Amino acid sequence: MEDYNKEDVVNALSSLDKKSRKRVLVDQRSYLIGLLAYRFMMSEHEISKVTGIKRCTVNHNKTVILDFYKDKTYQDNVYVYIAKFPFDFSVVDRTKPGNKKRNIHLDLDTKLANKLKIAGSMLGHTDIRATITFFLEKSLKLWDE
Repeated sequence: MEDYNKEDVVNALSSLDKKSRKRVLVDQRSYLIGLLAYRFMMSEHEISKVTGIKRCTVNHNKTVILDFYKDKTYQDNVYVYIAKFPFDFSVVDRTKPGNKKRNIHLDLDTKLANKLKIAGSMLGHTDIRATITFFLEKSLKLWDE
Protein backbone atom coordinates (compact mmCIF):
# COMPACT_ATOMS: atom_id res chain seq x y z
CA MET A 1 0.00 0.00 0.00
CA GLU A 2 2.52 2.63 1.10
CA ASP A 3 5.54 1.25 -0.69
CA TYR A 4 7.40 4.49 -1.27
CA ASN A 5 10.27 6.18 0.49
CA LYS A 6 11.58 9.66 1.10
CA GLU A 7 13.76 9.64 -2.01
CA ASP A 8 10.75 8.87 -4.22
CA VAL A 9 8.92 11.90 -2.85
CA VAL A 10 12.01 14.14 -3.16
CA ASN A 11 12.48 13.05 -6.79
CA ALA A 12 8.84 13.79 -7.60
CA LEU A 13 9.13 17.19 -5.92
CA SER A 14 12.35 17.99 -7.77
CA SER A 15 10.64 17.35 -11.10
CA LEU A 16 8.04 20.08 -10.40
CA ASP A 17 8.49 23.74 -11.34
CA LYS A 18 9.67 25.47 -8.14
CA LYS A 19 8.76 29.02 -9.21
CA SER A 20 5.31 28.59 -10.73
CA ARG A 21 2.29 29.96 -8.89
CA LYS A 22 -0.25 28.00 -10.87
CA ARG A 23 -2.78 26.46 -8.51
CA VAL A 24 -2.20 22.93 -9.81
CA LEU A 25 1.56 23.11 -9.24
CA VAL A 26 1.24 24.82 -5.85
CA ASP A 27 -1.14 22.08 -4.73
CA GLN A 28 1.18 19.35 -5.97
CA ARG A 29 4.19 20.95 -4.26
CA SER A 30 2.27 21.34 -1.02
CA TYR A 31 1.19 17.68 -1.05
CA LEU A 32 4.74 16.43 -1.57
CA ILE A 33 6.18 18.85 1.00
CA GLY A 34 3.47 17.74 3.42
CA LEU A 35 4.55 14.13 2.94
CA LEU A 36 8.16 15.00 3.70
CA ALA A 37 7.17 17.04 6.74
CA TYR A 38 4.47 14.87 8.28
CA ARG A 39 5.14 11.33 7.11
CA PHE A 40 8.92 11.40 7.05
CA MET A 41 9.22 13.99 9.87
CA MET A 42 11.72 16.18 8.04
CA SER A 43 12.28 19.71 9.30
CA GLU A 44 11.68 22.74 7.11
CA HIS A 45 15.42 23.32 6.86
CA GLU A 46 16.05 19.72 5.76
CA ILE A 47 13.33 19.89 3.12
CA SER A 48 14.69 23.20 1.88
CA LYS A 49 18.23 21.85 1.67
CA VAL A 50 17.24 18.65 -0.15
CA THR A 51 14.83 20.25 -2.62
CA GLY A 52 16.29 23.71 -3.18
CA ILE A 53 12.98 25.34 -2.24
CA LYS A 54 13.15 28.32 0.11
CA ARG A 55 12.35 27.49 3.73
CA CYS A 56 9.58 30.10 3.91
CA THR A 57 7.92 28.44 0.90
CA VAL A 58 8.24 25.06 2.61
CA ASN A 59 6.62 26.53 5.73
CA HIS A 60 3.71 27.91 3.73
CA ASN A 61 3.19 24.67 1.80
CA LYS A 62 3.14 22.65 5.03
CA THR A 63 0.09 24.61 6.13
CA VAL A 64 -1.60 24.53 2.71
CA ILE A 65 -1.89 20.76 2.80
CA LEU A 66 -3.49 20.81 6.25
CA ASP A 67 -5.99 23.46 5.16
CA PHE A 68 -7.00 21.90 1.84
CA TYR A 69 -6.47 18.11 1.91
CA LYS A 70 -10.27 17.60 2.08
CA ASP A 71 -11.03 20.15 -0.66
CA LYS A 72 -12.35 18.58 -3.88
CA THR A 73 -10.40 20.90 -6.21
CA TYR A 74 -7.22 20.27 -4.23
CA GLN A 75 -7.76 16.52 -4.48
CA ASP A 76 -8.33 16.82 -8.24
CA ASN A 77 -5.06 18.76 -8.58
CA VAL A 78 -3.00 16.17 -6.69
CA TYR A 79 -4.82 12.94 -7.58
CA VAL A 80 -1.72 11.51 -9.29
CA TYR A 81 0.37 11.97 -6.14
CA ILE A 82 -2.42 10.80 -3.85
CA ALA A 83 -2.52 7.54 -5.79
CA LYS A 84 1.26 7.25 -5.97
CA PHE A 85 2.04 8.42 -2.40
CA PRO A 86 -1.01 7.81 -0.17
CA PHE A 87 -1.06 9.37 3.28
CA ASP A 88 -3.87 10.27 5.69
CA PHE A 89 -3.35 13.90 6.67
CA SER A 90 -6.30 13.83 9.07
CA VAL A 91 -4.04 12.22 11.68
CA VAL A 92 -1.70 15.23 11.76
CA ASP A 93 -1.98 17.27 14.95
CA ARG A 94 -1.83 20.97 14.08
CA THR A 95 -0.68 22.07 17.52
CA LYS A 96 3.00 22.56 18.09
CA PRO A 97 4.71 19.99 20.29
CA GLY A 98 5.65 20.75 23.86
CA ASN A 99 3.91 22.61 26.60
CA LYS A 100 2.66 25.99 25.60
CA LYS A 101 3.36 28.52 28.28
CA ARG A 102 1.95 31.96 28.81
CA ASN A 103 3.84 34.81 30.36
CA ILE A 104 1.98 36.56 33.12
CA HIS A 105 3.32 39.71 34.69
CA LEU A 106 2.74 39.77 38.44
CA ASP A 107 3.56 42.65 40.78
CA LEU A 108 4.21 41.60 44.37
CA ASP A 109 4.90 43.70 47.41
CA THR A 110 8.27 43.19 49.07
CA LYS A 111 6.85 41.33 52.08
CA LEU A 112 5.09 38.70 49.93
CA ALA A 113 8.08 38.36 47.60
CA ASN A 114 10.37 37.71 50.59
CA LYS A 115 7.97 35.08 51.93
CA LEU A 116 7.97 33.35 48.54
CA LYS A 117 11.78 33.43 48.41
CA ILE A 118 12.00 31.84 51.87
CA ALA A 119 9.42 29.18 50.97
CA GLY A 120 11.26 28.52 47.71
CA SER A 121 14.58 28.01 49.48
CA MET A 122 12.87 25.55 51.84
CA LEU A 123 11.46 23.69 48.81
CA GLY A 124 14.78 23.73 47.00
CA HIS A 125 13.74 26.21 44.31
CA THR A 126 16.35 28.61 42.99
CA ASP A 127 13.84 30.82 41.17
CA ILE A 128 10.79 32.51 42.65
CA ARG A 129 8.82 31.67 39.50
CA ALA A 130 9.16 27.96 40.28
CA THR A 131 7.83 28.58 43.78
CA ILE A 132 4.87 30.58 42.50
CA THR A 133 4.07 27.86 39.95
CA PHE A 134 4.35 25.20 42.66
CA PHE A 135 1.91 27.02 44.94
CA LEU A 136 -0.52 27.75 42.12
CA GLU A 137 -0.59 24.10 41.05
CA LYS A 138 -1.13 22.95 44.64
CA SER A 139 -3.90 25.51 45.14
CA LEU A 140 -5.67 24.48 41.97
CA LYS A 141 -5.50 20.80 42.95
CA LEU A 142 -7.18 21.67 46.25
CA TRP A 143 -9.72 23.78 44.41
CA ASP A 144 -10.59 20.85 42.12
CA GLU A 145 -11.21 18.57 45.08
